[in-house]
Amino acid sequence: MSLMSALITTLAILPYTMPKYTVSVERDVVYAQAEGYWTHAPVGERGTVTRLAPELFQQRMLDLDMDIYLPEGDDSPQRPLLLMMHGGSFFVGYKEEKGQAGWCEYFASLGYVAVSINYRLGFRPTRKDLAAAELRALEDADAALDFLLARKDLRIDSDHIFAAGTSAGAMTALRLAFRPSGGHPRIRAVANLWGSVHDLSVLEHADTAILSFQSPDDPVMPYGRGYPFHAAKRKVQPPSQLFSEVMYGTLAVHERARELGIRAEHHPCPEPRHRLHIGDDGEYTPRFYEIRDRMAAFFAEEFPER
Repeated sequence: MSLMSALITTLAILPYTMPKYTVSVERDVVYAQAEGYWTHAPVGERGTVTRLAPELFQQRMLDLDMDIYLPEGDDSPQRPLLLMMHGGSFFVGYKEEKGQAGWCEYFASLGYVAVSINYRLGFRPTRKDLAAAELRALEDADAALDFLLARKDLRIDSDHIFAAGTSAGAMTALRLAFRPSGGHPRIRAVANLWGSVHDLSVLEHADTAILSFQSPDDPVMPYGRGYPFHAAKRKVQPPSQLFSEVMYGTLAVHERARELGIRAEHHPCPEPRHRLHIGDDGEYTPRFYEIRDRMAAFFAEEFPER
C-alpha cells in the first residue's frame, strides 16, 4: 500500500478527518484591545518596511480581531477548536493569508471551530524589542483563546483545543501550548510548521503532541540549533544573533519531544524553501494539502473515545 493510500484509509476511519459541512465565516470579530504598533501588514508588498517604520516611534490602542470559521448545520453539543496563527517574523502578516484561511475553511468543514487571528506586530531592531514582540503575540493568542471559550454559542470543547501556525505563528503556537499550566486550558496537539523555540526545556511544561514540517535547507529558520536567516548555503551570514537569542528548529524540537515521551511526528521536506505551502505564484503547493491532511489525521488521534 502506498503512503497516500495508507493516509486515505486512515482518514476514512478517524473522526474529524472527512469534510461533512459547508462553512460560514464570522469576519473581523474583535476579541480584545491592546497597545501596539499594528496588526495587519500583507506579506510581500513593496515598501512595507518603509511605510511602517514611522509607526515604531509610539504605540497606540489597537483592536485585535479574528475570523471564525464555523461548520454550518453541525449540532454537536461540543466542537473542537483550532487556533491558527500566521507567520511574518512578528513584523508582517495578517489573518486572511491564503494558507491560514484555506486550512481554517477545511477544518471547519470537518466539524471544528477554526479561527485565524490577527495579533500585534512590529518591533525595533533590538533583542529586547523582538522579545517583547514575541511576548505580545503570546498574550494576544491567550486573549483570543479566552474570548473564544467565553463564547458559549460556539460550543467549544475545552478538552479538545488545538493550535497551529507557520514560522512566527508556529513559535507562538508552541509557546501557547507549552507554557506552565497556571490554570490555562490544555492544548491537545500543535502543528509546528517551520517554527522554533528559544529553550527546549519549555517542552517539559506540558504533554502536548507535536506535528512538525520544515525543510532542512530552510533559509529563514534553523532546522536544528542556530539563528534565524543563517542558512548553510548563504554566502554572507546576517548579524541576526545581535537581535535574536539562539533558536531550536523543528528537528531539535522533535528529538527533545521524543526523549520526553511526547507523541511527535516530524516531516523533513526536501524543497529548500521557508514557506512550503504557498508557491512563488501565490497558489497552494502540493505540500499545502499534505500538511492539511496530516494535521487532520494527527489531531484525530486525540479523539480515541469518538
